Parts: sequence; C-alpha cells; structure tokens
Amino acid sequence: MLTLLLSVLLLGAGAGSARAADGYKYWNYFHVTAGKYVFATTGPADFIPKDGSVEAYRYGLSSTAKGLTPRASATTYTIDDICADRQAGAGEKRVGVLLDYGTRADAGRGETPPAPRAACAVVPTKANGQQVLDAVAKVRMDKQLLCGIDGYPVKTCSVTVKHPPAPTREAPVDFALPTSRSDGADRQSSSSDSGGGVPWPLVGVVAAVVVIGGAGLALGRRRTSA
Repeated sequence: MLTLLLSVLLLGAGAGSARAADGYKYWNYFHVTAGKYVFATTGPADFIPKDGSVEAYRYGLSSTAKGLTPRASATTYTIDDICADRQAGAGEKRVGVLLDYGTRADAGRGETPPAPRAACAVVPTKANGQQVLDAVAKVRMDKQLLCGIDGYPVKTCSVTVKHPPAPTREAPVDFALPTSRSDGADRQSSSSDSGGGVPWPLVGVVAAVVVIGGAGLALGRRRTSA
C-alpha cells in the first residue's frame, strides 16, 4: 500500500507540476541515514532496522514523493540521546523511534495531535520496522497500511486532499525523550529489603505489636501471681 501511494505521488510530480495534483494525509515513514531523513519506499514490516539506527514517523499532508519529514533535524536526536539508559542484551538491538503527530491544521475535526516524542525499542536482532514500532506504541493497521499511532488519528487512514496548498516552512519542535528507567527501579529497591521485599515500615509496625503484646502478657502474669 505504501508503494502504491508513493507511485501515485511520483506520477503526480512527473505530470509537469512542482507538486502532485492530490495530497494525502497519512503517516510518513522515514529512515535516518547519514544525518538525513530518507523517505521509505516500503512499509515498516518490509524493512529491518540495524542496531543503533533511528526510525522516524510524521503524520500530515504530503503532496510530494519526498514525504513530510518530522519537525526536527535528523541529527538532533541520536540513538545515544533516545536510548541513553537502555542496553541491548544478547540477540537484541536498540532502535530509536521519532514520532511526530503533526499539526492542528492536519488534525481531524475534534482531534488534537499529541506532542512529539522519542522512544527506544530494545527488540530481537531480526525484528522488522513494524515490530520496532509495536514495541513503543499502540498501532492501528488496515490492510498492511499504517493508519494510527497511539490512537491518532482516531479513524481515518490516508485521507485524500484535492489541490493541496504548497508546503510551508515549519519551525522545529522538541521531542520528549523517554524518562529514565533507573528512577523507578531505585524507588522500588529503596522501599523494600533485599531478602524478600517486605517494606521496612511494615517490619517496624509488626515489631511494635510484638513488643506491646509481650508487655501485656507479662503484666497479666504478675497480676495472676499476686
């Protein structure tokens, strides 16, 4: 389906105009290669990203065969930025993913695009682009065409726009980086002992109950002997 869409855009661009007669609102898919966004000629399921690579997605109106790129330089977010605290084990790879949900102008009625974010996928070495995306986002597909990421857009899939406006220059935006995974682990370990996970505050309460109960038992014995 992505190849068919690309063919339509190429035919439109070769018909004597600087842009295609029709535009399409859809999830544009890119590989970050040599510091540049390279528009994918296949769907993510037909591509296997390399360890340490970065994949990128941008939703919006595209009217050229080059696609609509994310609103950040391809050199801004590297694999070390995106996967700063993640390591790949044996038989695994790290792949960074940039998700740009686009602008309000391209949003459907009543919809608001989420803020752009970056995500780190640690997946098996042979995982394809679809599996990488599945590891970091909720994906909606329709006949092998990527339609929605994280519930956006809600229903539509590759909306045709007749006589689209000429592309405008867009200001760069910030992508939210993944939060540190070590923070949660540190908080969990500090709230439990190393020998079975019983919280120290609970241990203190149990000890206090034992002491009070013992004192009460001793007092009862004294009264009985008296």
